[in-house]
Amino acid sequence: MSLDTATSSRDSRTIELLESCELAFWRFGVRAVSMDDLASNLGVSKKTLYKHFQDKTDLVLQVFDNKCQRQDAHISALSESGQNAIDAIIGAMAYMQSELRGMHPSMLFDLQKYYPDAMRRLEQHKLENMQGYLLRNIERGQKEGVYRKDFDAKLISRLHMAMVQTMTDPSTLLEFGRPLSELQQELHAYHLRGIATQSGMDYYHTHNEALKAKTTA
Repeated sequence: MSLDTATSSRDSRTIELLESCELAFWRFGVRAVSMDDLASNLGVSKKTLYKHFQDKTDLVLQVFDNKCQRQDAHISALSESGQNAIDAIIGAMAYMQSELRGMHPSMLFDLQKYYPDAMRRLEQHKLENMQGYLLRNIERGQKEGVYRKDFDAKLISRLHMAMVQTMTDPSTLLEFGRPLSELQQELHAYHLRGIATQSGMDYYHTHNEALKAKTTA
């Protein structure tokens, strides 16, 4: 079942439960939170949870399917926004920062070790959806003159996603000892420095600093 089909078949109450469970996982990690904990935190009975989900494994899978679907909607809107491709990627970076900030350090490790199906869905989502977004953004920027044209857009989008795959590996996060949100910020800045024209980088610095000032104000 595709993410689109799965999401469209859920009722509003299920979506509400999924998003509340996601917040709990984000705060405490996936393994540390039991179905009893979730029921208590949500103010519902375990019977209610099992009415909507077969077991915790099914719940975890649906939580991250729902999250991927929500991210796709935001990223798709952002990809068409802004004055140019630089604006679009600054918006995407800010959105992903907000999504990753506060994520429990054990989140990805928990998924990799105890919920591999959910981890595989996240990996598939990155490869299929995020790479497509990157490619479209690069092609847009090349047409607008904010990105160089002397490289293969498809190849660079694939290379960037390979770095994302490495960056989000739990062992890599442990090695660096820094939040994923910080690594993501550095990787996107590295990406832009490699593909932007001088005018593109000037635009990036001006507008990124303005966004930082607005965020910290």
